[in-house]
Amino acid sequence: MPSVFVSKRVLLVLSFVVWFVKSTFLGLSCNGQLRNNCINLTAIAAGYSSVSRKGYPVNFFTKASVKQAHLIWIASIINIGLGFVIPGFDVFAKSISHVALEAPVFAYTHRIADIMIGISMCFFAIGIQLTSPSRISFSMASVLLLGLSMISAGIWTLETPLHLLYNLSIFMIIAPLSFSLEFKNIIKSPSFELFSAAVSFLHVFMFWLIYAGFIPSEINGLVQRMWAIPTMGWFGIAAYMLGSRQFLANNSMHATSA
Repeated sequence: MPSVFVSKRVLLVLSFVVWFVKSTFLGLSCNGQLRNNCINLTAIAAGYSSVSRKGYPVNFFTKASVKQAHLIWIASIINIGLGFVIPGFDVFAKSISHVALEAPVFAYTHRIADIMIGISMCFFAIGIQLTSPSRISFSMASVLLLGLSMISAGIWTLETPLHLLYNLSIFMIIAPLSFSLEFKNIIKSPSFELFSAAVSFLHVFMFWLIYAGFIPSEINGLVQRMWAIPTMGWFGIAAYMLGSRQFLANNSMHATSA
């Protein structure tokens, strides 16, 4: 009796492996009884609650990695507003990164916020990859690189090129646009697509103004803080759109399959 039980489990695991390889590398999906076995096995083994667009289970970690991206705009509010409460700090001329050169209480608050933002972006990138309908996710790569640059901004101050990892933050340009294109058929929101395109356009325009030297140094800090609002706010909206549409669709798929 035990041997029969073990053999059934082995066959079930092998069925799941075959399905996984086919759906991942051959672009095929399991069907019929094999599909049900795959879903049942993974649901029982890991406690998964739904199935993603790829056919892979969407577990608590995947959902959390998307929803936690709201930390990005929350921590950014601290960074944007911190300069306004520092005595004698010129928020109009000095950038957000200059806060790291102020008194320790302000400097370390700013640097910790940068690291939190960066880590949150990295987890969001993982969530994008786990839920993306594409095998190669450029939005995941751009968000991940941006997250690494933010972590470096919290570790090193602006006197060193390691701050923002040699301007690795430039990848923020393609993050909104690539994300909206990648999840176009999942989010299905023309307004979000327009907003994402506008944010990407804003990034290109602002980098052009900076490199061309068109931003007066007297208002450089104010312009950067205004720019940071849609930049970081986009992550909160993207996390909400993906979390609400993707997982709602997955739960519907799971209910249908059940």
